[in-house]
Amino acid sequence: MARGVFFNVPLHGHVNATLPVVRELVNRGEDISYFLTEAFRPQVERSGARFHGYDSTLEKPGGVGFLPARMAGESRHVLPQLLEAVRAERPDYAVYDPMCLWGRMAAQLLGIPAISFRPTVANNGSPSGPFAAFMRNRAALFPGVFEQAGKELAALMQEHGLPPLDLPRMMSHAEPLNLVCVPRAFQPQGDTFDERFVFVGPSIQPRGDTGDFPFSHLEGGPALYISLGTVFNNWPDFYRMCFTAFGGTRWRVVLATGHAVNAAQLGPIPDNFLVRPSVPQLEVLERTSVFVTHGGANSLMEAFHYGVPVVVIPQMAEQPLNAQRVAELGLGLALEKETVTVEQLRQAVDRVSSEPAFREKVGTMQQEVRASGGYRRAVEAILEFRARR
Repeated sequence: MARGVFFNVPLHGHVNATLPVVRELVNRGEDISYFLTEAFRPQVERSGARFHGYDSTLEKPGGVGFLPARMAGESRHVLPQLLEAVRAERPDYAVYDPMCLWGRMAAQLLGIPAISFRPTVANNGSPSGPFAAFMRNRAALFPGVFEQAGKELAALMQEHGLPPLDLPRMMSHAEPLNLVCVPRAFQPQGDTFDERFVFVGPSIQPRGDTGDFPFSHLEGGPALYISLGTVFNNWPDFYRMCFTAFGGTRWRVVLATGHAVNAAQLGPIPDNFLVRPSVPQLEVLERTSVFVTHGGANSLMEAFHYGVPVVVIPQMAEQPLNAQRVAELGLGLALEKETVTVEQLRQAVDRVSSEPAFREKVGTMQQEVRASGGYRRAVEAILEFRARR
């Protein structure tokens, strides 16, 4: 029996994809520990891993912001809390999220063979790739943020005697094994990635959290699911826009608002709407005709797993890149948060639901997603890596 450790940031979009992998590793006899914040203890313990808690600056007032720029400060805060606990585990391998810089540093400092687990599209440092263009755009918009983040990263690495690092190198770093939770067909410039990158697709496994959700609401008409994810979802005006666009129509609408919005303050809720802070997303998508989404990679891959076309309204980080890829591949339509209108929203949903080309392209991607192997392929890759080491 080998021992592995998982390191992650306290964000559902980064954690959810790892849990089926952890559960499968445990079922195959691996001894797994998972380092996360207390809010994730129940999910981690249900996966069969030992939970190790840490305190995170990302859960303090002020929110996540531009996550890569927060990594130096987060690492300086988290690393001293757990370095000795990791050393005591004596792990044979470590699996970390690329945004979890302190996890990568812990592996480097303790000489643990490391695996990168990427919940979204990968970045191989190609200067002509979309990630490079995205970073150049962000650096031009926020030069002070990038300069300060670069200084903090350089100082942090120097303190620990590790090789110099800046934001672009942090974002493009590759380990000997990099698990990517999208199929290669969705990855921009997918044919430029070498054998170190294994495109396993999404980890789809029922979460057992349907609770008292009234699935009967989705009967009697085509189902429309609307969700902006778990982080940047405090947008009451958008939810009212949805009421105007789809209230009283043929659509049976499920609207997930997140916990920052009080549904009672949104005004009258149309009869064909079900509004909740959160919903069992996999089970809802299985019954959905169109998904209006923020474009997080997990949400997109879950939609494509069930053959659901999308309308993407990106909110943050890499989501504009995902939206661009969706449009390129004909898997749905992309709208801009700053300019979206009721009429645009209505027309986009009508188009992706009525034009056969969208569902045909999504059907092809569904086959790619399901053939990628998901959490089982990820586990096979981890065990092969461990055996080689």
